[in-house]
Amino acid sequence: MEIIDTKNPMKSNMEIVQFAAKKWKLLFVIGAIAGIFAYVFSLPQFIPPKFKSEAVIYPANLGQYAEENGLEQMQQYLESNELRDYIIEKFNLYDEYDINQEDPNKRTYMNAAYAEHITFEETRFESIRIKTLSTDPVKARDIAAEIIEELNRIIRRTERKKYEEIVVINKKMMDDKKAHLDSLEKVIREISTKYGILDYITQSERVTEKYMDFLLSGKKGKDFEEAKTLYENLQKHGRKYHDYHAQLNIVNEDYMSRLESYEHAKKNLIKIQTYSNVLVNPEVSDKKSYPIRWLILVIAVFASMGFTFVMLLVLGYQKK
Repeated sequence: MEIIDTKNPMKSNMEIVQFAAKKWKLLFVIGAIAGIFAYVFSLPQFIPPKFKSEAVIYPANLGQYAEENGLEQMQQYLESNELRDYIIEKFNLYDEYDINQEDPNKRTYMNAAYAEHITFEETRFESIRIKTLSTDPVKARDIAAEIIEELNRIIRRTERKKYEEIVVINKKMMDDKKAHLDSLEKVIREISTKYGILDYITQSERVTEKYMDFLLSGKKGKDFEEAKTLYENLQKHGRKYHDYHAQLNIVNEDYMSRLESYEHAKKNLIKIQTYSNVLVNPEVSDKKSYPIRWLILVIAVFASMGFTFVMLLVLGYQKK
């Protein structure tokens, strides 16, 4: 074994280069052997090839929640347990990722494998790219497509649950206003029927004028008694009748407003719409994405040659 002098840095560097040149045959053989092993063990029999499918979606029709925008909301839905568990069950990913379902740590292993094979990332155009990996290119495409479909279903269920609550609230408020409206109409109807009051302002002017005419003329009789009775009814109950009518108009406006809100909430409850615009549809890949064989070979060759060279240097220093 050749001894390398470490006292002179320049000399030492030259000796290392000379040493490597002298050992090139050994390093070449080690690298070739490593390359052969890397090639063999990267074959499909040892590392099943995986295919990638991608989709790009853009959020649509999402309401405002706190300070989150539509993109952030969609990212939350995509990373939800509900979506993840649905995809795992539908595509039997425990078998896909070779995870024993009897293992007590199966969820931990599955979550890690899921995160490795299915990813969601925001793009600089404020859209979301969905990437899926699978040993079956068709399955990779189907997983990406099903994620989009289930995403829409989850958001739709969430939105409907929200509008169900809004419908109930608006229905209760609308019913309360309707009950108040009916109560006022009943009182007004009773006053009108019992005391003959139909329009307080108009009747007050005309009845007063007619009653005064009777008094000035001194005429008596049935017409006079009717005018007198209506005049007294207007004095006693007219203002109350007028106030009830004013309340009726206000309550009726409130009722119509509540009715409009209720109808709008019902419309939102039953509507069916998509919450993701698909910009890039997932496709079946005709080329594997993993493993990258040439990269494995390069790493294996240079790593083995580098390790061998370092070991030879270490042995040289130890002998010195």
